[in-house]
Amino acid sequence: MATETTEQQRVRPVTGTHVVRVQHEGLVTADPERAKDFYCRVLGWQVLARPAFKSAGYWLGTPGIFPQIHLIQSENVPPGPGAAISPLVRHTCFEVADYPAMKATLEREGIAYVENTQPGGGVQMLCNDPDGNTLEFQRASV
Repeated sequence: MATETTEQQRVRPVTGTHVVRVQHEGLVTADPERAKDFYCRVLGWQVLARPAFKSAGYWLGTPGIFPQIHLIQSENVPPGPGAAISPLVRHTCFEVADYPAMKATLEREGIAYVENTQPGGGVQMLCNDPDGNTLEFQRASV
């Protein structure tokens, strides 16, 4: 019988699976520089160390904290700047500590967004990045 290490004792799955967190979201971009500028400006993230992959891109986030965004330039095509802002398409949701401040950031940056009240009263705010990837923001639950 194997014994658990300190790391295994510290990190416990809570859903009955072995998944313990989302580590990163990989997003295809047509323009890595433009996408990097958007995420660093709007979310306040930094460029992180990234291996020298054949494809262009960036890893973005806060050092030592997850999740991260991995921007990838590839032959795949992102949704595009004309994509609908919708919770009904593939999207990434972030919980934010200060919802009004996030909303003010989108407004200051001139980023179009929609705000919806969900069944049960929860509020979600959605926008698209420059490549048409939909982002959702909700008030932090913890």
